[in-house]
Parts: sequence; C-alpha cells; structure tokens
Amino acid sequence: MIKIYLFCFFLSFLLSIFLVPFSKFLAKKFSIYDKPSKRKINFRKLTRWGGFGIFLSFFLVLFLGIKIFPEIKNLLNYKYTLNWGEYNETILLSKQLLGIFFASLIIVAVGTIDDKVGIPPMTKFLFQVIVAYCAMDYGVRILGISLPFYQEKFIFFPRIISQIITILWLCGFMNMINLADGLDGLAGGIVLISSLTFFIISILQKQTGIVGQQLILSSILSLILAGSVAGFLIYNFYPAKLFMGDTGALWLGFIIGCITTVGVLKTGAIISFVIPILVAGLPFVDVILAILRRVRKGISIGVADRQHIHHILLYSGWTEREVILFFYIISLVLSTISITIVALKR
Repeated sequence: MIKIYLFCFFLSFLLSIFLVPFSKFLAKKFSIYDKPSKRKINFRKLTRWGGFGIFLSFFLVLFLGIKIFPEIKNLLNYKYTLNWGEYNETILLSKQLLGIFFASLIIVAVGTIDDKVGIPPMTKFLFQVIVAYCAMDYGVRILGISLPFYQEKFIFFPRIISQIITILWLCGFMNMINLADGLDGLAGGIVLISSLTFFIISILQKQTGIVGQQLILSSILSLILAGSVAGFLIYNFYPAKLFMGDTGALWLGFIIGCITTVGVLKTGAIISFVIPILVAGLPFVDVILAILRRVRKGISIGVADRQHIHHILLYSGWTEREVILFFYIISLVLSTISITIVALKR
C-alpha cells in the first residue's frame, strides 16, 4: 500500500498546484470575486472558486488510482449486506464512492452559484441536506455503535435513526468548515491537519472484514485530500492570493464528513464519534457558540456576524498571522491527542 499512498499524496499535491491557478483563471473570466459581508473585517478583492481546483485534483487522482492500481479496484468490489429487519441492503464500496462523487457535484455546483450570485442561508442548508441524503443513500452511512465494556456487542441503529444521524453529521461538517473559512489559510490548514490525522488513525486501527476494508478506503481518500489541500495552501497562506470560496469550504466539509463516516466511525466505538469532533475541535466549538448566540438573540442561525472565535481574537489585538497559527497549534494538539487515544486502544 505504500506506493499507493505515495501516489495519492504527491500526485494530488502536484495537480493541485497546477489546477488551483486554473480555477483562479476561471474565476477572473466569470468575475467571481470576494464580496464585502458582515463576517469580513479586512475586505480584499480576490478571486474565489479556489476550491474548484482542490475538487478537480481530488477526483482526478482518485480515478487515476482506480485505473492504475488493481488493489484499489479490488477494494471497491468489496460488498456486504445490511439487515434492517424486513429490509435488506447490499453496500458496495464502489457504490459509496459513486455517491460521494454525485453528491460532490451537487455541493460544488451550489457553492459555485453561491460564490457568483449568493444563495439564501436556508436554501443553502436545504441543498446541504439533499447532498447528505444523496451520499447516505449510496451507502455512506453511520450504522451503529459499540457500548463501552461490551466491545463485541455492536448495536445497529434503526434505519431511520441511521439516516438522520448521518445527514446531521455530514451537514455539521459542511457548516464547520464553511464557518472556519474566515481568515487566509485557516479552513485549508484545519482540513489538511484533519485529513492527515484521519489517515494515521485509519492505518493504526488494525481491523479485518467490513471495517478493515472501509478503513483502507478512508486512508486513501484522506491522503488524496491532504495532497490536494496542501497544493491549494501554497496560494492561500497569509497573505492569500485567492480564496476557496463556498465552492471549496462546503465541499471540503462534506468530504471530511464522508471520510469519517466511511472510516473511523465504522469501528462503532463511542470514542470513534468523539475523535472527529476532537480533531475539528475549534470549528466545532465555534459552530455551537454561533448557534447558541443566535438562538439567544432570536435571530436566524444563518445570519452572519463578527463574533466567531477568530473575530474575537482579532478584536483583542492579535494579528491575523497569530490567530491562524493559534488555530493550527490547537488543531495539531487535538489531533495528537486523538492519535494517542487510538494508539493506546490497540
């Protein structure tokens, strides 16, 4: 698998370096520039759509990998059957990947339109639910949980509960990364750290059968994502030359959500639900605080403001570079804790 992992990371990195400027060219051609908003403190007229280059790099490398490596093709042929009482469902790993691809097309289209003309928050959330349902319907699903001290006893969620939890999980990650995209390199850096962490966690968990195959798929997707985002960050580190836009932020959140659902959550252990949230700790806390803040004020949770964690730090006298570095350090610490927890569980 080492040659596959090297291929996935370095080719996605190199492709992203070339494709992100292409997305900048397209953004200029269609006049897709950042707009002033209530969330922005220092407005600069830079192009959006940088996320389009990450998206292209990710799927080009994924499809090339499937064509080049028989191991990946054999992996995608793996299937298993779920028994939901009177309803039986066969899950094929290639079908999961197809669902991720179709759902990605939808959310990238939504982000692209939002970057161009803007979409009302509730309409955008409705599309997020549709995207999450599409991936879930193709087998990207949280199946159940193992109770503490009863690791051999896996409890399957009822089908409707599994669907609801999966949709909430995927929508949650889309909004976490979207809200984190407030400073140069912030969302991209968090996604890079998270994807590398999920790769390490996936290969640390020596599982067999269904879970083992899902973890291998998760590790491959994590490394391709890491390489694609690393290439993008060359242009997005402070001071940024372009932005990922909602095209990138929504899609990156969706992919991170899918990777955790396909991989680490398949172990079923309660701690497996905590680890992805721990890795994305600051964006998760930011989303919760934003919801509570808006509910307390009696306004829509989709209304933008300048009271996110990074805004507060900037108002306190921190420089933008210091705030970004702070988020990176906290994310690295939380990721290290997550990896340590998984390593100790082995």
